[in-house]
Amino acid sequence: MIYRSPAVTLTVLLLALGCKTAKLPTSKLSTTATITEQGFLTCFTAGTSVNSQPVWCEASAVLYDGKNLFFANDKDMPSGQSSVFMKTPKTLADSTKQPTYLTQSTFSQGTKYEDFAQTPDRRYVFLTTAFDRVKPGSHDWDRYNTILYWRSGNEQHPHVLAPDDTSRTSIAYRQPIARLLATAEFPGELPYFKIEGLAATDKQLLFGIREEGKSFESFTYRAKIVSVSYSIEKSGDSERIRLANDWKIINDFVIANADSTLAKPLAISSLEYDPFRNCFWMLTSLESKDQFDTYLWIISPDDLFANKPFTLVRNEQGQPLHTPGHKGEDLTLLDRNRLLLISDDDRTRTTIDSQVRQPNQAAYTILTIK
Repeated sequence: MIYRSPAVTLTVLLLALGCKTAKLPTSKLSTTATITEQGFLTCFTAGTSVNSQPVWCEASAVLYDGKNLFFANDKDMPSGQSSVFMKTPKTLADSTKQPTYLTQSTFSQGTKYEDFAQTPDRRYVFLTTAFDRVKPGSHDWDRYNTILYWRSGNEQHPHVLAPDDTSRTSIAYRQPIARLLATAEFPGELPYFKIEGLAATDKQLLFGIREEGKSFESFTYRAKIVSVSYSIEKSGDSERIRLANDWKIINDFVIANADSTLAKPLAISSLEYDPFRNCFWMLTSLESKDQFDTYLWIISPDDLFANKPFTLVRNEQGQPLHTPGHKGEDLTLLDRNRLLLISDDDRTRTTIDSQVRQPNQAAYTILTIK
């Protein structure tokens, strides 16, 4: 395993993601990768606290939009800061450079952000919460059911994805998903589910369902993919994104059937479309009694929509590529051959070589695709 200096690596990783790149045949998808860098991202000032308790950076989402790196923390932050922030790639590992916090009220209207996505043409960025909480007869928890979007480069003006232009959350989409996920045990609507994956094609949004069941205390881990079409409505100089009502389960991947030797229980924690290779990447992660691990998978669009299994990515020695000790939560493309993973290690002081994670930090990993 190679660990390159962040200062050296990050100065050369910025190839133009938006350039036209020929799509590779799906039969030539790369299934080998190596870990080329690991380190800690500093999310906020050391010693940040709320009610005399330290705030931990439980980073859950990451996106490189061609200029900046965006991150989201799945916990609320103190006043004046934000759960959504950004840094430049060159300052990713620089603990002396504080992030830029996105403090617009629209960002604070959502709670427990889980995944970013960007359209293949790089025009729009999406950010979704987990959709894992709802309070019957009350709007108190509607903010856990929120999807934001904005024109790339215009993060100062995010919109709420909703059927109208006045909603403050995306709660209207929770029931269609709950109905789609209904089972024999829970007919009509599934009481509980959790979204931890989000990807965008030129026509559809894809959501990764990590948990489903009766409640957050009684559920089954999943790697299930749900799709819905979207369109762009133009009104004068403004544009709004609308979802259709064609929700579908396109893939119900059973990880144990693909490789029974992997650590258990694994479930989806990220989904990303790769316009360079015309494929989808998926992270599956383990979180059990302070034990963390993450595995990377790949699939072609045709196979994904045909409900075929993902392929496990391996290292150069043929072993499953994974990040023991870290729970990978999201990934983004840095350039044609590099993926950046961000980890949510909860409140555990995980390590990278001799470095020990501090509460204001989150682990990251850069993978090079062979």
